[in-house]
Amino acid sequence: MTGIRETQFSSPQSRLGPKISTRRQAMLPLDDHRRLQQYLSLCETPEQPDAAILCHVLHHKIMTSDPVSNLSLRDLVTGGCRVEFSVGNGPLQTGLMSHTARSAPDIGVIPVFSLLGATLIGMRVGQGAPLLSEDGTIATLLVTGVEQPT
Repeated sequence: MTGIRETQFSSPQSRLGPKISTRRQAMLPLDDHRRLQQYLSLCETPEQPDAAILCHVLHHKIMTSDPVSNLSLRDLVTGGCRVEFSVGNGPLQTGLMSHTARSAPDIGVIPVFSLLGATLIGMRVGQGAPLLSEDGTIATLLVTGVEQPT
Protein backbone atom coordinates (compact mmCIF):
# COMPACT_ATOMS: atom_id res chain seq x y z
CA MET A 1 0.00 0.00 0.00
CA THR A 2 2.95 2.29 -0.19
CA GLY A 3 2.05 3.16 -3.77
CA ILE A 4 -1.16 4.89 -2.69
CA ARG A 5 -0.86 8.58 -2.21
CA GLU A 6 -3.29 11.00 -0.74
CA THR A 7 -4.81 13.40 -3.24
CA GLN A 8 -6.60 16.58 -2.40
CA PHE A 9 -9.20 17.65 -4.87
CA SER A 10 -10.01 21.26 -5.27
CA SER A 11 -13.60 22.26 -4.76
CA PRO A 12 -15.80 22.42 -7.87
CA GLN A 13 -16.15 26.16 -7.30
CA SER A 14 -12.42 26.77 -7.53
CA ARG A 15 -12.08 24.60 -10.64
CA LEU A 16 -14.79 26.54 -12.42
CA GLY A 17 -13.26 29.93 -11.78
CA PRO A 18 -15.22 32.96 -10.62
CA LYS A 19 -18.92 32.50 -10.08
CA ILE A 20 -20.82 33.73 -13.11
CA SER A 21 -24.56 34.12 -13.13
CA THR A 22 -26.21 32.47 -16.11
CA ARG A 23 -29.56 34.06 -15.27
CA ARG A 24 -30.59 36.55 -17.92
CA GLN A 25 -32.41 39.56 -16.58
CA ALA A 26 -35.61 40.66 -18.25
CA MET A 27 -37.28 43.97 -17.55
CA LEU A 28 -40.80 44.53 -16.30
CA PRO A 29 -42.62 47.74 -15.49
CA LEU A 30 -42.54 48.32 -11.74
CA ASP A 31 -46.33 47.99 -11.42
CA ASP A 32 -46.40 44.63 -13.24
CA HIS A 33 -43.54 43.34 -11.07
CA ARG A 34 -45.36 44.38 -7.88
CA ARG A 35 -48.55 42.70 -9.03
CA LEU A 36 -46.69 39.47 -9.78
CA GLN A 37 -45.43 39.52 -6.19
CA GLN A 38 -49.02 39.96 -4.98
CA TYR A 39 -50.16 37.04 -7.14
CA LEU A 40 -47.35 34.89 -5.77
CA SER A 41 -48.47 35.56 -2.20
CA LEU A 42 -52.08 34.77 -3.24
CA CYS A 43 -51.21 31.44 -4.80
CA GLU A 44 -49.27 30.39 -1.70
CA THR A 45 -52.42 30.53 0.44
CA PRO A 46 -54.51 27.48 1.43
CA GLU A 47 -57.38 28.78 -0.73
CA GLN A 48 -55.28 28.03 -3.83
CA PRO A 49 -54.14 24.43 -3.24
CA ASP A 50 -53.79 23.55 -6.93
CA ALA A 51 -51.64 26.55 -7.80
CA ALA A 52 -48.21 24.89 -7.49
CA ILE A 53 -47.33 25.24 -11.17
CA LEU A 54 -48.60 28.83 -11.33
CA CYS A 55 -46.67 29.59 -8.14
CA HIS A 56 -43.50 28.22 -9.76
CA VAL A 57 -43.98 30.31 -12.93
CA LEU A 58 -44.65 33.49 -10.93
CA HIS A 59 -41.63 32.91 -8.70
CA HIS A 60 -39.40 32.33 -11.72
CA LYS A 61 -40.70 35.45 -13.48
CA ILE A 62 -40.12 37.60 -10.38
CA MET A 63 -36.62 36.23 -9.82
CA THR A 64 -35.52 36.68 -13.43
CA SER A 65 -36.88 40.16 -14.06
CA ASP A 66 -35.82 43.58 -12.95
CA PRO A 67 -38.55 46.06 -12.01
CA VAL A 68 -38.07 49.29 -13.92
CA SER A 69 -40.04 52.49 -13.47
CA ASN A 70 -41.10 54.41 -16.60
CA LEU A 71 -40.33 51.47 -18.88
CA SER A 72 -41.80 51.83 -22.33
CA LEU A 73 -40.74 49.16 -24.77
CA ARG A 74 -43.24 48.83 -27.59
CA ASP A 75 -42.55 45.10 -28.07
CA LEU A 76 -42.80 44.11 -24.37
CA VAL A 77 -45.82 42.18 -23.07
CA THR A 78 -47.22 44.15 -20.12
CA GLY A 79 -50.51 44.42 -18.27
CA GLY A 80 -53.08 46.17 -20.43
CA CYS A 81 -51.47 45.38 -23.78
CA ARG A 82 -52.94 43.30 -26.58
CA VAL A 83 -50.66 40.38 -27.40
CA GLU A 84 -50.53 38.09 -30.41
CA PHE A 85 -49.02 34.65 -29.79
CA SER A 86 -49.03 31.03 -30.80
CA VAL A 87 -48.93 27.90 -28.67
CA GLY A 88 -47.07 24.97 -30.16
CA ASN A 89 -47.32 25.34 -33.90
CA GLY A 90 -50.96 26.29 -33.59
CA PRO A 91 -52.80 29.26 -35.07
CA LEU A 92 -52.14 32.81 -33.99
CA GLN A 93 -54.23 33.96 -31.06
CA THR A 94 -54.72 37.39 -29.54
CA GLY A 95 -55.70 38.51 -26.11
CA LEU A 96 -55.80 41.49 -23.81
CA MET A 97 -53.49 41.10 -20.80
CA SER A 98 -55.48 41.92 -17.68
CA HIS A 99 -54.55 42.25 -14.02
CA THR A 100 -58.21 42.42 -12.98
CA ALA A 101 -59.68 39.45 -14.86
CA ARG A 102 -59.48 36.05 -13.21
CA SER A 103 -60.81 33.96 -16.09
CA ALA A 104 -62.14 35.09 -19.45
CA PRO A 105 -60.31 33.29 -22.27
CA ASP A 106 -63.53 32.96 -24.26
CA ILE A 107 -63.73 36.74 -24.76
CA GLY A 108 -60.06 37.28 -25.54
CA VAL A 109 -58.90 38.37 -22.10
CA ILE A 110 -55.77 36.81 -20.61
CA PRO A 111 -55.57 37.09 -16.84
CA VAL A 112 -51.99 37.76 -15.77
CA PHE A 113 -52.84 35.56 -12.76
CA SER A 114 -52.93 32.45 -14.98
CA LEU A 115 -50.30 30.13 -16.43
CA LEU A 116 -50.61 31.72 -19.87
CA GLY A 117 -50.60 35.29 -18.54
CA ALA A 118 -47.75 34.74 -16.09
CA THR A 119 -45.68 33.19 -18.87
CA LEU A 120 -46.47 35.92 -21.40
CA ILE A 121 -45.84 38.94 -19.19
CA GLY A 122 -42.34 40.29 -19.68
CA MET A 123 -41.78 38.47 -22.97
CA ARG A 124 -40.89 40.39 -26.12
CA VAL A 125 -41.90 39.98 -29.76
CA GLY A 126 -40.03 37.05 -31.29
CA GLN A 127 -39.31 35.46 -27.92
CA GLY A 128 -40.35 31.91 -27.16
CA ALA A 129 -40.75 30.17 -23.82
CA PRO A 130 -42.04 26.88 -22.46
CA LEU A 131 -45.69 27.05 -21.47
CA LEU A 132 -46.50 24.70 -18.61
CA SER A 133 -50.01 23.36 -18.21
CA GLU A 134 -51.91 21.96 -15.26
CA ASP A 135 -51.77 18.44 -16.71
CA GLY A 136 -47.97 18.56 -16.82
CA THR A 137 -47.57 18.97 -20.56
CA ILE A 138 -45.26 21.62 -21.97
CA ALA A 139 -45.82 23.54 -25.19
CA THR A 140 -43.79 26.26 -26.84
CA LEU A 141 -45.22 29.75 -26.52
CA LEU A 142 -44.15 32.34 -29.10
CA VAL A 143 -44.95 36.07 -28.97
CA THR A 144 -45.57 37.41 -32.48
CA GLY A 145 -46.95 40.88 -31.78
CA VAL A 146 -47.68 43.42 -29.05
CA GLU A 147 -49.93 46.47 -29.15
CA GLN A 148 -49.54 48.80 -26.21
CA PRO A 149 -52.56 50.74 -24.89
CA THR A 150 -52.77 54.32 -26.08
